[in-house]
Order: sequence, then structure tokens, then C-alpha cells
Amino acid sequence: MIHDIGLVHTCSIVSRIQSGQDEYGSPVYTTTVAASACRFIPGNGRMISQDSGEHVVSELFIILPSTVTVTEGQTITSTIPEFSNTYEVTAVKPVFWPMANTVHHYECDLKAVK
Repeated sequence: MIHDIGLVHTCSIVSRIQSGQDEYGSPVYTTTVAASACRFIPGNGRMISQDSGEHVVSELFIILPSTVTVTEGQTITSTIPEFSNTYEVTAVKPVFWPMANTVHHYECDLKAVK
């Protein structure tokens, strides 16, 4: 199945889950990292208007296999030179097999974290 969608890159999916509270009642988080095959796809960019004028915002998408768990707000990292940044998942779109109710892969919108 991985070859069907060309997952030629590798990434890490970082999850930050609240695991309890400290003695002051503040949340304590646990971070987990899962390696996954993936495919980064640069978008064409989109035009936005701001007070300083019109600007082109670059877009980046990622394809992930159906075997991973991914949600909005998670972080994706990679060591691939063109994509060696930290990205936040801003949208997750499951893509289903034709004529079936089974997820084939996920397409996610990414935003660079500065």
C-alpha cells in the first residue's frame, strides 16, 4: 500500500498529551514521537491581503499512511533537507478506498512553526 501513494520521505509525528497535574494543579504533559513513512508535497501558495499589502503564503501538504494516528495540532518534523523544519498539522483529511469505508491514507495541511 505504501508504494501505491509514493511515501518516499520519512517524518516524525510528535504528540503532546496531558498526563496529569503537578502539585500546584498545572498540567503536566508527556511527549511521544512516532516515526512514519510520508510524502511532503509543496503547494502553489496562496495570496493573502494584509495592511502591508498582498503577500504569497507558501503551503505544504503531507501524505501519511492510514496506520498512523494524526490530529490537528500535532507537530511533524523531518530531517530531509528541503523539509527540515517543524510543522503544525492544521487540517487532517482522510482519503478512503474507492467503494469502501476504509481509510487509504491521510492528507494533512501543514504550517511552519517559527
